[in-house]
Amino acid sequence: MKFTDWKAFTPEKAAAELPRLLDSARKAVEEIEKLEAPVSYEVLVPALNEATRPLYRMWGDVHHMLSVMNSEAWRNLQDEFQARIVEFSLSVGQSSALYRLAKSALADESLDSVRRRILKRMVQSAEHSGVGLEGGAKARFNEIAARLAKLGSDFHNAVIDATTPEISDAVFPETMKHNPDRALREKLYRLRVTRAPENAARIDEILSLRDEEARLLGFSNYAEKSLAVKCAPGAEAVYSMIGRLDEATVKPAAAEEVEGEPWDKAFNAERLRERLYSYSEEELKKHFEFADVLKGLFRITSFLFGVEVEELSGERKPSVWHEDVRFFAVREAGEEIAYFYLDPYVRTSLKSGGAWMNDFGSKRPGHLPVAVIVLNLPLADENGKCFMPMREVETLFHEFGHALQHMLTRVEEEDAAGINLVEWDAVEVASQFMENWCLDERTGISVPEDLKAKVKAAKNFRAATQCRRQLAFAKLDLDLHSSKTDDPNGVKSAVFAHFSLSSVPEDRFLNAFTHIFAGGYAAGYYGYKWAEVMSADCYGAFEEAGLENDEAMADIGRRYRESVLALGGSKSALDVFRVFRGRDPEIAALLRQQGLA
Repeated sequence: MKFTDWKAFTPEKAAAELPRLLDSARKAVEEIEKLEAPVSYEVLVPALNEATRPLYRMWGDVHHMLSVMNSEAWRNLQDEFQARIVEFSLSVGQSSALYRLAKSALADESLDSVRRRILKRMVQSAEHSGVGLEGGAKARFNEIAARLAKLGSDFHNAVIDATTPEISDAVFPETMKHNPDRALREKLYRLRVTRAPENAARIDEILSLRDEEARLLGFSNYAEKSLAVKCAPGAEAVYSMIGRLDEATVKPAAAEEVEGEPWDKAFNAERLRERLYSYSEEELKKHFEFADVLKGLFRITSFLFGVEVEELSGERKPSVWHEDVRFFAVREAGEEIAYFYLDPYVRTSLKSGGAWMNDFGSKRPGHLPVAVIVLNLPLADENGKCFMPMREVETLFHEFGHALQHMLTRVEEEDAAGINLVEWDAVEVASQFMENWCLDERTGISVPEDLKAKVKAAKNFRAATQCRRQLAFAKLDLDLHSSKTDDPNGVKSAVFAHFSLSSVPEDRFLNAFTHIFAGGYAAGYYGYKWAEVMSADCYGAFEEAGLENDEAMADIGRRYRESVLALGGSKSALDVFRVFRGRDPEIAALLRQQGLA
């Protein structure tokens, strides 16, 4: 396996290589466009992947560095090449020759279901890229695409620049829960909710351009375009799910309400939880040292899915972009089947907030899948120890769930292997599923039984309130992309009020909502809840068999591994779910697990 030489990967090197890769990709695609229809899948798809992969891989590496080692040099590089990369990508997506070839390959009645699914998505992607547009409409579509790419990167960078150490994702939530200095909490809260005011104008333009883009393609709004490639059958079904969960949580959330201003609520809620369940998060955190949690995660993974994880070091470890980054191999029956990088600690001003998994290469002949997991854990103390809040433990398990779906694929076709072709509103199924195992005794993480019992009893503390927070984000996102508005913040205020999310008049939450304005979740944030319904139902299979039954757990774990984790995007997410559960998803498991039934 060949891995990126991160030590040698500099903005200067990328600037020297990208023109060559662009030229090479263009020429290779032009040769493919000369083929005469009909063509076979074997002739078209692998050739197109080989033609574009080197360019897209390097551009992906550039974006990775912008996320983990952000600098002016990387930003300048992005500014220099982004328009050219977008232009090339559009030229491929809008190629009438490639579109005609893909449709001819799709006409082959002997195609298996996986290849047919890949070709269908190619055709659909071309249509969404404007392949059917001509003249001025096509020129305007391309202009919009380039502008949206620039606005997204500027939005992202503005949030990074506005996020000081005190309001970083690693510090702010813990400060709001535990710092008794009310004046400090208020100050940090107000700073947090008014970050990046310059993004307000970008939001207006992004929403307007997305709407225009969708209408150029024949959709009534951007939400309709977004949902056309998702698991949910349409916006009506999404609003229905939000409505059902709204109804199920409104009364419990009212009963959970705590007193105080917005900067008091997390602090007061935490004191209430400590009184109700007789433990503090600070006390619990002492049992979640990062090294122990990581071992526990690998232990439960081995038990459930029959794979082993080993850290590679010394000469066996490829180069990394920062000294904190670690590297691991995944083995099954003694054979290496995948690799992943782990970048665990916060780097304020260099690293984006939050946590994510990304792929550095999918499974294909001669190549194993490679993943990267990025966290923002507090820096290790003077003894080299990092003690994790419970939410960070859940985050680690969550991101590893994404990585498992990418790495444990059985699919041989690159374009449907792992997370490829998994619908956006189903990508969180495998990640949310793993969160259920954080406190399982099979992890070997040594939490005293009495404390563990308290934590499990408190698991659903303010569950309705937390659910409504996610519903608010989902509805806000869908509302903004379903109809035109000249007051996005007004839409936000109305949605927040409906779901009883407290804020202050100057709150500008949207200005830092990178998921939908600088990420892939536009008109798709609902996917977290949509997927949570499926993931809760997946875990329900284990509950029904008896969580204390090792033999049953291992057996169901293998079935889950061979369906949800192995099949990836080779089938629709609903069909993959049906392979595992034998029926459609039901909302009952989620309500039961959260004490809302």
